[in-house]
Amino acid sequence: MRLNLRKYLLVLGLLGAVVISLVFSYLIWINPARSQVNSSTTSSTPNTAMPNSIRKKAGDIYLPTNVVFNDDAKQYRLTSDTLDLTNYTKKELVKWQYEDIKLLPTKTDNTYRRYLRTKNALILNYPVEVTTKMVAETFDFKISKYKSALISRIVIPLTKMDRIYLLDDKQESIYMIGLKKATKQKLIALAKDKNNLRSEVTFEKIGDKYTLFYQNGIKVAQYSYLLNKETTGLFVNRLLGTNNTSAITAKEQDATTTYSDGAAMRLTIQKKNGVVTFNDYNSSTSRRNYSYENYLMTGLTNLNSIGVALDDVRYDCYDDKRHLLTYRNYINGYPVIANESTGTYNILLTNSGKKRLDFSLYTLQIPVPSAGGAITLPNTKWVISQLLSRGYDQAKIGDIKVGYSCNQNKTSNQVVDLKPTYFVKYDNQWLDYQSLLND
Repeated sequence: MRLNLRKYLLVLGLLGAVVISLVFSYLIWINPARSQVNSSTTSSTPNTAMPNSIRKKAGDIYLPTNVVFNDDAKQYRLTSDTLDLTNYTKKELVKWQYEDIKLLPTKTDNTYRRYLRTKNALILNYPVEVTTKMVAETFDFKISKYKSALISRIVIPLTKMDRIYLLDDKQESIYMIGLKKATKQKLIALAKDKNNLRSEVTFEKIGDKYTLFYQNGIKVAQYSYLLNKETTGLFVNRLLGTNNTSAITAKEQDATTTYSDGAAMRLTIQKKNGVVTFNDYNSSTSRRNYSYENYLMTGLTNLNSIGVALDDVRYDCYDDKRHLLTYRNYINGYPVIANESTGTYNILLTNSGKKRLDFSLYTLQIPVPSAGGAITLPNTKWVISQLLSRGYDQAKIGDIKVGYSCNQNKTSNQVVDLKPTYFVKYDNQWLDYQSLLND
């Protein structure tokens, strides 16, 4: 009797374990964020054996990050819990056949704004301008001129089937590219899809760029993510460029470990927060005659050299005075902006050839159910007005956008909570608007 009871309890226990496992697997699979970050982060390997699945091309990293739909009267930012809208649009655009690029006359600001308000059109927006050559490479077409022109966004008319426009915010220049062959039915269906969340926006000018202003606030989901921690040894092999461990020296001071190849390279790791800094003082290659295109391609090469999975990493901002390129994780089209580099990759390239890379041992790996629901943020004009009423200088506000702050989960050190908020670029630093108001 006892034996039968023991078997019965054992079977119940096994069934319970299977049910719990299936429940957690289901929650992870249905989690909307799963569509944005690869849940099976590729295991890291040294540079010498880095698989092509980790290396990213320019068209993967220098990609627009959000989509706006202009109907007959209003403009809406589109977001989806299940679909990466910019990648979906890209897959359609690479199928088209293009003519060469043309520069259109722009007489006034109103001319440029009219193109921003093109009716029945999709607009793909870059967080920071890229070159026309980079746009052509991303969407697989060729151009013979204006290759160095800066592009802030792409306008895709859905009714005029024979053209697209590339817009440059700084110069307010408009470039037209004719279409030899284009099928837009899927993009029209995307614009009308009721499953996509619509948030009414307008394009407002701040400094020399146009940015999205949310007219009625915006509702954004919260997420939680398991963190993946890379081992120190992997970065030593990748970045110091040697498998000969006897050539590497390590020095510990307080909570910092510094690795050196004895020549021009240093790798510093802060144990407490996992921040990694790699310095290469080799100045054999001068960058004094570098173009912006050169910096973009060199930045991509260095980003790939880190060797972590970059599935949802996008080019996010550029400091032209310091030649500092910043890349971030994007979740549902919103950047993750963290104080301790989680999800952020900074690459500093000096004219003399020196470089510095800042990133984190920790990467976002698997989305898990979040304890909080979606958060409704106020409209953008209200945020700006509150900052000005507190005495902040409007001239120092360079940009504003919705993104995710990264916070340590209270119940697990291996989980971070991503909370949506406004980030304001104030005095050339991205800061949470609530921290500015609380100051």
